[in-house]
Amino acid sequence: MGLVFFLGGLSLAGAAAVHMWRVSEKADRLRAEGVPVTAAVSNFYDEWGRNSGPDGLIVTYEFQGGYYQERIRCGGGTGCHREPPAEMTLWVDPARPEEFVAANGDTDDSAAWLNRWSRIVTGGLFAALGAVTLVVALFGDRLLAWSEARAE
Repeated sequence: MGLVFFLGGLSLAGAAAVHMWRVSEKADRLRAEGVPVTAAVSNFYDEWGRNSGPDGLIVTYEFQGGYYQERIRCGGGTGCHREPPAEMTLWVDPARPEEFVAANGDTDDSAAWLNRWSRIVTGGLFAALGAVTLVVALFGDRLLAWSEARAE
Protein backbone atom coordinates (compact mmCIF):
# COMPACT_ATOMS: atom_id res chain seq x y z
CA MET A 1 0.00 0.00 0.00
CA GLY A 2 2.89 2.35 0.75
CA LEU A 3 4.29 1.78 -2.74
CA VAL A 4 0.92 2.69 -4.29
CA PHE A 5 0.76 5.94 -2.29
CA PHE A 6 4.39 6.75 -3.05
CA LEU A 7 4.20 6.15 -6.81
CA GLY A 8 0.72 7.65 -7.12
CA GLY A 9 1.76 10.78 -5.24
CA LEU A 10 4.89 11.20 -7.33
CA SER A 11 2.85 10.72 -10.50
CA LEU A 12 0.24 13.29 -9.47
CA ALA A 13 2.81 15.88 -8.42
CA GLY A 14 4.90 15.33 -11.54
CA ALA A 15 1.95 15.41 -13.95
CA ALA A 16 0.55 18.60 -12.38
CA ALA A 17 3.95 20.33 -12.47
CA VAL A 18 4.54 19.40 -16.12
CA HIS A 19 1.03 20.50 -17.10
CA MET A 20 1.35 23.85 -15.33
CA TRP A 21 4.78 24.44 -16.89
CA ARG A 22 3.39 23.74 -20.38
CA VAL A 23 0.40 26.06 -19.82
CA SER A 24 2.71 28.85 -18.65
CA GLU A 25 5.01 28.33 -21.62
CA LYS A 26 2.01 28.41 -24.00
CA ALA A 27 0.71 31.64 -22.43
CA ASP A 28 4.09 33.32 -22.88
CA ARG A 29 4.32 32.18 -26.51
CA LEU A 30 0.79 33.33 -27.38
CA ARG A 31 1.29 36.74 -25.76
CA ALA A 32 4.24 37.25 -28.12
CA GLU A 33 2.98 35.51 -31.28
CA GLY A 34 -0.82 35.37 -30.97
CA VAL A 35 -3.36 37.35 -32.95
CA PRO A 36 -5.56 39.58 -30.74
CA VAL A 37 -9.33 39.06 -31.00
CA THR A 38 -12.24 40.26 -28.91
CA ALA A 39 -14.26 37.57 -27.15
CA ALA A 40 -17.69 37.76 -25.60
CA VAL A 41 -17.76 36.75 -21.93
CA SER A 42 -20.75 34.83 -20.58
CA ASN A 43 -21.89 32.35 -17.94
CA PHE A 44 -19.81 33.81 -15.15
CA TYR A 45 -20.04 31.50 -12.16
CA ASP A 46 -18.72 31.80 -8.67
CA GLU A 47 -18.44 28.39 -6.94
CA TRP A 48 -21.51 26.69 -8.36
CA GLY A 49 -22.35 23.92 -5.93
CA ARG A 50 -20.17 21.35 -4.30
CA ASN A 51 -17.08 20.19 -6.19
CA SER A 52 -17.93 22.47 -9.10
CA GLY A 53 -14.33 23.36 -9.80
CA PRO A 54 -12.76 26.78 -9.89
CA ASP A 55 -14.65 30.01 -10.47
CA GLY A 56 -14.94 30.53 -14.18
CA LEU A 57 -16.54 31.97 -17.23
CA ILE A 58 -17.09 31.08 -20.86
CA VAL A 59 -15.44 33.02 -23.67
CA THR A 60 -16.80 32.89 -27.21
CA TYR A 61 -14.88 34.28 -30.16
CA GLU A 62 -14.70 34.24 -33.94
CA PHE A 63 -11.44 33.72 -35.78
CA GLN A 64 -10.98 33.31 -39.54
CA GLY A 65 -14.61 32.35 -40.08
CA GLY A 66 -14.80 29.80 -37.25
CA TYR A 67 -16.55 30.18 -33.91
CA TYR A 68 -14.92 28.91 -30.73
CA GLN A 69 -16.08 28.63 -27.15
CA GLU A 70 -14.14 27.60 -24.04
CA ARG A 71 -14.50 27.63 -20.27
CA ILE A 72 -11.63 29.34 -18.45
CA ARG A 73 -10.86 30.36 -14.89
CA CYS A 74 -11.71 33.95 -14.18
CA GLY A 75 -9.77 34.75 -11.08
CA GLY A 76 -6.59 32.74 -11.11
CA GLY A 77 -5.97 30.68 -8.00
CA THR A 78 -7.87 33.01 -5.69
CA GLY A 79 -11.27 32.90 -7.36
CA CYS A 80 -13.41 35.65 -8.84
CA HIS A 81 -13.54 38.89 -6.92
CA ARG A 82 -16.01 40.67 -9.19
CA GLU A 83 -18.00 39.99 -12.32
CA PRO A 84 -15.81 40.27 -15.43
CA PRO A 85 -16.49 42.72 -18.28
CA ALA A 86 -18.76 41.66 -21.16
CA GLU A 87 -15.79 41.45 -23.55
CA MET A 88 -12.19 40.35 -23.16
CA THR A 89 -9.14 40.35 -25.43
CA LEU A 90 -7.66 36.97 -26.36
CA TRP A 91 -4.44 36.25 -28.21
CA VAL A 92 -5.19 33.31 -30.50
CA ASP A 93 -2.71 30.89 -32.06
CA PRO A 94 -3.23 31.34 -35.84
CA ALA A 95 -2.20 27.74 -36.54
CA ARG A 96 -4.52 26.32 -33.84
CA PRO A 97 -7.35 28.82 -33.29
CA GLU A 98 -8.81 26.82 -30.39
CA GLU A 99 -5.72 27.72 -28.33
CA PHE A 100 -5.48 31.18 -26.74
CA VAL A 101 -4.36 33.22 -23.78
CA ALA A 102 -6.86 35.67 -22.30
CA ALA A 103 -6.19 39.18 -21.03
CA ASN A 104 -6.54 37.84 -17.46
CA GLY A 105 -3.57 35.49 -18.10
CA ASP A 106 -5.55 32.25 -18.33
CA THR A 107 -5.28 29.92 -21.30
CA ASP A 108 -7.77 27.56 -22.86
CA ASP A 109 -6.27 24.89 -20.53
CA SER A 110 -6.77 26.90 -17.35
CA ALA A 111 -9.82 24.92 -16.18
CA ALA A 112 -8.03 21.56 -16.49
CA TRP A 113 -8.02 19.36 -13.41
CA LEU A 114 -4.20 19.26 -13.21
CA ASN A 115 -3.84 23.04 -13.43
CA ARG A 116 -3.69 23.64 -9.66
CA TRP A 117 -0.80 24.13 -7.24
CA SER A 118 -2.78 22.07 -4.75
CA ARG A 119 -2.33 18.98 -6.98
CA ILE A 120 1.45 19.26 -6.62
CA VAL A 121 1.19 19.65 -2.83
CA THR A 122 -1.33 16.80 -2.55
CA GLY A 123 0.88 14.55 -4.66
CA GLY A 124 3.89 15.40 -2.49
CA LEU A 125 1.95 14.62 0.69
CA PHE A 126 0.77 11.27 -0.68
CA ALA A 127 4.33 10.45 -1.78
CA ALA A 128 5.66 11.32 1.69
CA LEU A 129 2.98 9.20 3.37
CA GLY A 130 3.84 6.33 1.04
CA ALA A 131 7.57 6.69 1.75
CA VAL A 132 7.00 6.60 5.51
CA THR A 133 4.73 3.57 5.14
CA LEU A 134 7.36 1.80 3.04
CA VAL A 135 10.13 2.53 5.57
CA VAL A 136 7.99 1.25 8.43
CA ALA A 137 6.97 -1.88 6.49
CA LEU A 138 10.49 -2.70 5.33
CA PHE A 139 12.56 -1.63 8.33
CA GLY A 140 10.07 -1.40 11.20
CA ASP A 141 11.42 -4.42 13.13
CA ARG A 142 15.01 -3.20 12.85
CA LEU A 143 14.07 0.33 13.87
CA LEU A 144 12.11 -0.98 16.87
CA ALA A 145 14.99 -3.26 17.94
CA TRP A 146 17.51 -0.41 17.50
CA SER A 147 15.28 1.92 19.55
CA GLU A 148 14.91 -0.66 22.38
CA ALA A 149 18.65 -1.39 22.40
CA ARG A 150 19.42 2.30 22.56
CA ALA A 151 17.01 2.78 25.47
CA GLU A 152 18.83 0.16 27.57
